[in-house]
Amino acid sequence: MHEESLRTQSQLKLIDYLFRVKMILILSLVVLLVFFHYFHILHIRTAPVALVLLTELAVFAAYFPLRARKPAWVIPYNKGGIFLDVLAVTVALHYFGGIYALIWVADYLLLVAVYSLFLNKRERVALVACVVASYSLLCFFEHRGVLARHNIFQIPVSPGMDLTCWVTAVALILLAAFVSHNFIEMLLKYQRLADLGRLSTELAHEIRTPLQVIEGVTHSTDVPESTKKEIRSQIERIGRFIREVMALGREEKQHRTRVRLQDVTDVSTDHIFKTQQRKGVRLVKRFAEQDLWVVVDVDQVIKALSNLVRNGVDSISHEGEVEVTVNRSGFEWAQVVVRDTGVGIERHELERVFEPFYTTKTGMRGVGLGLAIARKFIEANGGRIDVESRAGHGSRFVAWIPLCEEEAGPLADEAQTAC
Repeated sequence: MHEESLRTQSQLKLIDYLFRVKMILILSLVVLLVFFHYFHILHIRTAPVALVLLTELAVFAAYFPLRARKPAWVIPYNKGGIFLDVLAVTVALHYFGGIYALIWVADYLLLVAVYSLFLNKRERVALVACVVASYSLLCFFEHRGVLARHNIFQIPVSPGMDLTCWVTAVALILLAAFVSHNFIEMLLKYQRLADLGRLSTELAHEIRTPLQVIEGVTHSTDVPESTKKEIRSQIERIGRFIREVMALGREEKQHRTRVRLQDVTDVSTDHIFKTQQRKGVRLVKRFAEQDLWVVVDVDQVIKALSNLVRNGVDSISHEGEVEVTVNRSGFEWAQVVVRDTGVGIERHELERVFEPFYTTKTGMRGVGLGLAIARKFIEANGGRIDVESRAGHGSRFVAWIPLCEEEAGPLADEAQTAC
């Protein structure tokens, strides 16, 4: 509800600016048309275009009283205005050179790009279909002679030219729709992540204070030892959640050190198998004999690899194996491969496994932050993470980390204490 409210408020502000800009633009176009008509420039018929523009101006002027009295109608009103804009652009295109004046098709592209900010995926498809249909009808009517051509640029008329203009314009409209769709989806994703990061940080601060009070109760002599043990276990679980939320929601300063990747990976895997013992889950390590040196923030990489290993352990229901492999890939990269024999991931879920709070686990095993943090920290150190999985056949996560020149030296002290 909070996220939806923020998005609605942002949309209302954008719509306010949009209507102001459109009214200024319409007034400017009307003045320009009068100028063209008075000086007989390009021999443009101004009356039909001016009539449509003035009608638009009257409709858009009603927006501001509506905004004050019926705020809930603003977004539907804006969507209804889209079709009036498409009609106005089509009329203007017809009288400003017809289908041969491809330069005016840029107005269609601008409509698609701007209105994509306010529409969901289905509505964007409907908008593009409406634009293509409007332009196609204009082409058909001009080609068949139903509408008189206003060929102000004196381009020779031919069926081949009609088809060329139609194909070119439709291709540009579809391209603009594709680019706008991808851009808007990416923008919305980053906006959701930013809102989620702020909300998660606030939540972590709110949880920390009562958690300290609960922890103080465990020091009381009146509480049975078994109860204390259970409380400490739950406090540790909540504490880990808070640390993960804080790690995801804030930018951390990096302290990069030249370390041997095998040592960092060894610390990560040993920590998980010591603190998260699971009967029947085996650990297999396959480390390259050649020293693989990397320059990374040791604490971040240990957290990332620990989360990958923990994810593998959690994916195993009863008995299974987690294999951790460290090897070289080419001249520039080192690979840390974490393979498990767990339940695997459905194909349609693979694209979302790195999203915060998205999890395929059931029960009390996770809240969906581990893989998001792993990707954040690996990418922060110049690497990337790939995943391969199939339901019922386990998963394989590959962390790629850039190599540096080989140099002798022990593992940094912080690698031993990062966990």
